[in-house]
Amino acid sequence: MSDDLEKRTFKPGQVIFTEGEEGEEAFMVESGKVEIAKKQGAAELVLTTIDVGEMIGEMALVDPAPRSATARAMKPTTVIVIPKRVFDRLLKQTNPVVRSVLNTTLRRLRQETSKSAKGVL
Repeated sequence: MSDDLEKRTFKPGQVIFTEGEEGEEAFMVESGKVEIAKKQGAAELVLTTIDVGEMIGEMALVDPAPRSATARAMKPTTVIVIPKRVFDRLLKQTNPVVRSVLNTTLRRLRQETSKSAKGVL
């Protein structure tokens, strides 16, 4: 693991990040399981679950919009933290065409996720 990356551990039910907050990092799930939920009035709707090897919060690395959902550990969970500054450093080394494709794809994904969530809510 790079010196720029750290690990964090969460207990069952502990929030990793909250819908609406500013994001400055993404997380790779090293162990455990995470649920992704969106507010529905006073309640929450679980959108999906994330398993080992998957990433959460990745849109925060390229898009300054607030977090679109809440991530919560479902069981003891360890994540590898990927700070935006580390991602930005790697992205600067990437071809501009690749950066443009990534930014466009993530912007469209956020728009579609928002539409889908509104349809369910």
